[in-house]
Amino acid sequence: MPVFRAERAAPSLRLTLQLWAGVLLLYGLLIVRGGIHTGPDTQSYSHWADQLIAHRFNPVSFLRQESFTAPLVFYTGWITVVAVMKTALGSGWMNGVLILNWLSIGAGSHRILSVVRDATASASSQILAALLLCCSAELLIFAPFVLSDVAFWALASAGIAAGCTVAIAESDSGRRFPARTAAIGLTVVLIAFTFRPVAAPLLVFWAAAVACWFGRRLVDRFATALMTTIAVLALAAIAWHAYVLIHPEAWPIGKLPDILALLASEYRHGVLVYAPESNFMVEPATTWLAAMRLTAQKLIFFLTPWLPYYSPVHTVLNLAFFIPAYGLPIAALVNRSRLAQPQQRVVVVLFIYAVCLTVFHATMMIDYDHRYRLPLLPALITLAAIGLEALRRPQSLGLRPGIDRT
Repeated sequence: MPVFRAERAAPSLRLTLQLWAGVLLLYGLLIVRGGIHTGPDTQSYSHWADQLIAHRFNPVSFLRQESFTAPLVFYTGWITVVAVMKTALGSGWMNGVLILNWLSIGAGSHRILSVVRDATASASSQILAALLLCCSAELLIFAPFVLSDVAFWALASAGIAAGCTVAIAESDSGRRFPARTAAIGLTVVLIAFTFRPVAAPLLVFWAAAVACWFGRRLVDRFATALMTTIAVLALAAIAWHAYVLIHPEAWPIGKLPDILALLASEYRHGVLVYAPESNFMVEPATTWLAAMRLTAQKLIFFLTPWLPYYSPVHTVLNLAFFIPAYGLPIAALVNRSRLAQPQQRVVVVLFIYAVCLTVFHATMMIDYDHRYRLPLLPALITLAAIGLEALRRPQSLGLRPGIDRT
């Protein structure tokens, strides 16, 4: 079985910093040149921030007065950020959010490049990761938007990096559980929950990464069975979700939550995707199987790299990103035996995260602009980097000493 070899030196830190500087420069120029962009949610965040300020930053008082389809408590972190920006910068608060977006891209890209360096010990994989960061259409599009998506992407990137570091860590040399990294990962995930409720798959990923460290021998032995089980559970979740939407009385606790009641109404009307002017519509779902079909259509929409309304530039960027971002993770899965055991664990936990995130969004409302796909990108980039190594190096890979330090 392949193992990491300490004698193979990892790429220098200088390369990581050079690639990171290039990513920062690109997005800095993009934000400065693009200026302020707003979306439908910008005004909602602005209103809620004004209300939070009026309540003297008292979240309990604020939540008693304000409401939303989804529990508003899961947005209080971002609302607080906007309120602080408004208090500190006045009318220039949107510029403050753009600066935060740039800093978020810097923090998130640094964590991605660092974990790729640690997981692969390969300059080529780092360069691939940097190139993917630079041609990610969704990240390029939303970098200048006054929305929570870029900050949430950074939190997802940091949480994924922490989880991968835990999964990579070995204990055969007598090292203890990387408690500090796990604590940082948990803290990031909890903060993410105050930005968007879609942090739920991130929590599943973090728990899987920690469980992977404690049960690493079982994961090493039964990785295929584990991933197959996750896929079967995902299908079961889709089936149960569709049944509940068609038969609300099957909900086990009280009445159907508002978010699911709204979703059930959208399914009955055939709403595939939300769009500002006119929703994307398909055949209404009035039966259990039809509801499963609509969920499958939403899953395909969530993952698709191309749509007819994309501009030529958008199409080229998406193809440049998603051909390697989908193809190389498949290579990592197919060629797992070529990878060292810690890398195989990373593939397993990132597979779990990708499945959970995709199914989560396919069973909820999704927007036409694919901004909800942003938290998936760090996992795809990391998997692509590992997949490149699986293709390039059929023999054991090296890892710099000290990677599992806490």
